[in-house]
Amino acid sequence: MWDGSSTSPARSTAGNYRRVAFVAHALLPGYLSTDLIDARLKELGQNWPGQGESPGFIKWLQFPVVPPSGSGLVPVRVDFYIVPVLAPDFLGASKDGRAYQWSSRVALAAIRGADSEGASLTVGWGAMTKVATSHGRDFLNKDAEGLPPFSSTHGDSGTAALVLETVRLAGFQPGFRVAIIGANGAIGDVVSRSITALRPESILLVGKGDRLGETKNLSRLQELQGRVESCVQSGQRTQVHVHQDKTTACHDHGSNLVIVATTGMELSPSDIPVGAVVLDMTTPAACAPHPEWQGRLVLTSGCGEFEPAVVPRGFGQVAGQRVSDVGMGSRVIWGCTGETIARAASEWWGHVSGAQIPLDEVEWCLKHFPRLGFHPQPALSFGQPTTWSSVREFVRTATSMRGRSRVAPATDVVFSRVAA
Repeated sequence: MWDGSSTSPARSTAGNYRRVAFVAHALLPGYLSTDLIDARLKELGQNWPGQGESPGFIKWLQFPVVPPSGSGLVPVRVDFYIVPVLAPDFLGASKDGRAYQWSSRVALAAIRGADSEGASLTVGWGAMTKVATSHGRDFLNKDAEGLPPFSSTHGDSGTAALVLETVRLAGFQPGFRVAIIGANGAIGDVVSRSITALRPESILLVGKGDRLGETKNLSRLQELQGRVESCVQSGQRTQVHVHQDKTTACHDHGSNLVIVATTGMELSPSDIPVGAVVLDMTTPAACAPHPEWQGRLVLTSGCGEFEPAVVPRGFGQVAGQRVSDVGMGSRVIWGCTGETIARAASEWWGHVSGAQIPLDEVEWCLKHFPRLGFHPQPALSFGQPTTWSSVREFVRTATSMRGRSRVAPATDVVFSRVAA
């Protein structure tokens, strides 16, 4: 049974070229990416699948990535595949195995196609294909035997690395109070552990509540709590708490940074203290525009921006028109896609699979993303661009106000311990 990460030195690729096959699905109606998928379907003379029909897949985008000169990285061709199913339906199909079949069919075709052309392939799992394939582990266990050699990653360490860099860009200094909603998920877990390096005063791990008489979810949070505490450096005092009610957790904790790391949920302004910054890394987004967000700052996070020369043709063409924006801004793409590309361009060889992500994988991304010319996306709040200087000013002002009117957080945060 295959689980976790497996890395090894790059095999020789003399005479070959590097290719990425990134596998994903449609998000929600009204998203620019969904409109572009619709346009591509029409260009191909296809329709969205009807009830009970197999959706198949399409090659949505195709584009070259040319790393900066002197980076030591090699050019890559990216094939971005889409299963034309919206996120809620795809998530539902993950429960009965249909989504696994849809996702694996894409990867199998891409692996065999790359082999027939002498290309070295890295497969990436995007959005809820991670859920369908248990973060790539099920595909390695069920379908990889006998296939031509390939690499693969679910890319969540790339998303986590971009979130950490965003926290730095936003100007948070040691001593901030961070809540991570969805801490028991793959990204939430690794962000909870890796954010200790930024020396927060307190980390709140927020997870689902339990049914009456059960403690399963609480036990998982407590187990994670211990692992997060083990990441706190000697001599550093960072408190680690757990909580199971997102509607009160951030208020009880006095959080001034909230990281949303779980899919399929909605976060309301009333859940978040005034003066807090929310980093929403979920796809589809957990935070929707609403006037009551006033006094709080919600930023889209977990995506990265390529330097212009790195994607000389943008993200390719759809219906004869060049695509440079898939919904987050020009040359901005999802962090999991960026990680897949970076691994291919570095000629890395191996597999990153399973929901338990070693911190070394995040460090790998923090090292290789700048080499690729891939950086955290520009500051964006509900589709409206802002500046990092404005974000830092918001953080500075909110921190100053909090310091002048500091009130101890409520004491009903459950099972808190101090790591020293």
